[in-house]
Amino acid sequence: MNKYNKIIIPLLVIVLLNLIEHGFYLISIERPVFYYEYLAIPLVLTFISNKLIRVLIITFIVISDAIISLAQFYFFDTFNYITKIPSFFKSDFSISFWLGLLGCIILIGLIIYTTTKLLEFIKSDELHKMFYAKFLIIVFICVYLIDIISGNSFFYFRTVGNNHTNFSQSAIMHYYNDAKIFSKKYGPITSITNYPKNSITYKYFYNDSADRQILIVLESWGYIKDKAIRLEQMDALLKLNVNGYKVVTDSSTFQGGTSQAEARELLNKSGEAYYSIIQNHPKNTNSIIEHKNKMGYYSNAFQSFSGFHSSGYWFRKSIGFKTVIDLKYFKDSLNAPVNYNNHYEAVNDEVVFDYGIKKAFSQRKSFSYILTINTHLPFKGNANHKILNSDELEALPSQEALEQYSRIKEQFNFIAELLKKYPIDKLVIVGDHPPPFLKNSERAFYSKKYVPAIILSKE
Repeated sequence: MNKYNKIIIPLLVIVLLNLIEHGFYLISIERPVFYYEYLAIPLVLTFISNKLIRVLIITFIVISDAIISLAQFYFFDTFNYITKIPSFFKSDFSISFWLGLLGCIILIGLIIYTTTKLLEFIKSDELHKMFYAKFLIIVFICVYLIDIISGNSFFYFRTVGNNHTNFSQSAIMHYYNDAKIFSKKYGPITSITNYPKNSITYKYFYNDSADRQILIVLESWGYIKDKAIRLEQMDALLKLNVNGYKVVTDSSTFQGGTSQAEARELLNKSGEAYYSIIQNHPKNTNSIIEHKNKMGYYSNAFQSFSGFHSSGYWFRKSIGFKTVIDLKYFKDSLNAPVNYNNHYEAVNDEVVFDYGIKKAFSQRKSFSYILTINTHLPFKGNANHKILNSDELEALPSQEALEQYSRIKEQFNFIAELLKKYPIDKLVIVGDHPPPFLKNSERAFYSKKYVPAIILSKE
């Protein structure tokens, strides 16, 4: 094989692997165009002639790359994402999901096998070692120069302006930085930065003295860029302004996934606050729950799924909730049917809305928190065409997006009817993060910076 093929074939393989791992740019993931580690594959293979070990090395690189992308896809760092794997087996996936997963495993296997076959000409001799050592240095310098020109640093993602992209970085450094996050001894909650400009909850509830207050953090409720469609989804709640309510819409920035959203709304903290609570079990968290308890409110936390996930039960107890009720109560004591909108075992969020709003009237002053789950992705369900107009049907970028949008609108309609019968003094609904849809076209329908909120106050 001539020396040009020795260069061209490894380059094509490296580029193609990165292209495949990036989903051919059709999938919305925060992955660099290029990982430096792929450049070292030809050189590493010159030291290893055993076919099995070669397969294992390429498998390790490909799987490690995929884990980073999956974690970022769902707003997690890699190691905290890996720790969620046990909950994966506690979930209820459909047969079609498992068949799809099997297909992906087979596809990955074929990619690894093909890659190994294409590079099997690389020999373990001094001549090849010198050749690919030069190859590695030259190509790395070329990639690094492109990296600098594109406005990024050596190892870290630092875009310069909106027109630049994350061209390349090190997967090893990514894992190293995530390992530091995972193994970090978190400082006390008081040392963690407050959320910029206050969270929606602190903005509207902290100094409010209304008797019955409810906060709902709505799973994967994203800020729709199209204003008409965004307002149409909330239409039933907006119309309550003629039923004795003052209705205000607002928005909040977001950081990370649902756990970070809970820290944002219940602690007014950013970044590490959720994990600080779980790790340190502080006696005083300065949460809005403790603040409301001191003001004479009875604090309740409700959710339609298990408190096992992300140690949610212990988080809520640690920040001061007097009552924490989850799936077990609604399923076993109230005999509510199980919901199948996604892979989480849960009851209908409407069961919790109904219970929580009615329960608010059992105390003279109450502050209740409801975390939903039905609209979590991957979402499965049918769009309710009875509540959708032609503009909504045409605007949503995919069928799954339409179905998830419709499910949220169903929940808003249900809450609106409940509030007519049980007039809560103040209710705030805020999204945790945008829906992590698979395709770029789906994610582009929502803001990458904001989540929506709606505030209803009884006049």
